Amino acid sequence: MAEQKPDANQTHEPDIDSPWSTGGGRRGGGGPHLWQINWVRDLFFIALVLFLLWFGYYLRGIFTPLLIALFLAYLFHPIITLFERRWNVPRPATITGLIGGITLVVVGLGIWLGPMVVRESVDALEQAPGYAQSLTEKAAEKFDLDTSKLAETIQQKVDEFREDPTGSASQLIKWAFAGTGAVAGVIESVVGATFYVGFMLVLIPFYFFFFAWQFGPLTHAFDRYIPKRREQRFREVLGMMDRAVSAYFRDRVLICGIMAALFAVGWYFCGVPYAILLGLAAGALSLIPYVGGIVWPIAVLLAYLKATTGNEPPGFDLWVVVVWPSVVYMVVQAVEGWVLTPWIQGKSMEMNAVTILVVVFIGGAVGGLYGMILCIPIAACVKILLREVALPKLEVWAREN
Repeated sequence: MAEQKPDANQTHEPDIDSPWSTGGGRRGGGGPHLWQINWVRDLFFIALVLFLLWFGYYLRGIFTPLLIALFLAYLFHPIITLFERRWNVPRPATITGLIGGITLVVVGLGIWLGPMVVRESVDALEQAPGYAQSLTEKAAEKFDLDTSKLAETIQQKVDEFREDPTGSASQLIKWAFAGTGAVAGVIESVVGATFYVGFMLVLIPFYFFFFAWQFGPLTHAFDRYIPKRREQRFREVLGMMDRAVSAYFRDRVLICGIMAALFAVGWYFCGVPYAILLGLAAGALSLIPYVGGIVWPIAVLLAYLKATTGNEPPGFDLWVVVVWPSVVYMVVQAVEGWVLTPWIQGKSMEMNAVTILVVVFIGGAVGGLYGMILCIPIAACVKILLREVALPKLEVWAREN
């Protein structure tokens, strides 16, 4: 029987059991190309992402206004699209109106609140030495401490500050930086920071205009990378994540603004010193859940110092010092929890109080202030991915095994 020779034109199928198999073809009968190996590609993309993150952080001074403008374009995209589709207003006209309106609001608030904020800030600086002295004396009396020398030193510094505030501040700065070149560095930093802030105030509206104008085409450019068989499900999950992120930032900023106004008005009528400063601080800190509560004891402490210090202090009154400032805080928190959040933000975040608190701690430990602000929407997106993608697959795997 003649031996059968292999056909020279016969093609050889790749060995599916080979660890080098990638589903791609081979050239010249050899092994696959380096970029055809799955784990090599995965490592390359991971390294690329890490490099881009490092590069973006290294050049954060350049990329920060770009990212802020892109984020603002994302937040205002629904409003711009609404005007375009319902009333046929061109996107550039709507964007220009938004920039002009925001500028007018900021300038108007600065003209209205600016003098009051400056007045309260100056008064707080003038009263700070007296408050420190009063607290020192009361602590010494309470705990039976001998602080005569400390009280004498504080009184001397207070008298010097009241006689010549500018000279005392100058002497303090010279003393703090004596023997070093840090003064020049501080001045340079202040000037540089001022220039950078002014530069950003010019660049951000410029970038925002073009990002908001082309935001639709920019998002549609990624449609080609969506798997067609899973396009509907992909868009559903992406829509959930979009609603969670936009609810946190777009709606939360509005809630914090309302809370700042309520805090300021309530504490002002309760006689709490520096009510506007405290209200603005409490509203801004409320962007991070539970952080705004640190302003509450500060308000009580200032009310106590106002009642017990000065040439003719009115005297300690429990209702004025403790009860009414606390009632204002609790009422505003109740309004936020029972009215503002359900009405404006709804249930889009879908996270309970314990989860939010843990996430805020983790975000603060990892990324500081930025981490505390960004951790809530990131956690909401991760929860959506787990609930809609990962956990269903895990359930199927558990049933099959």
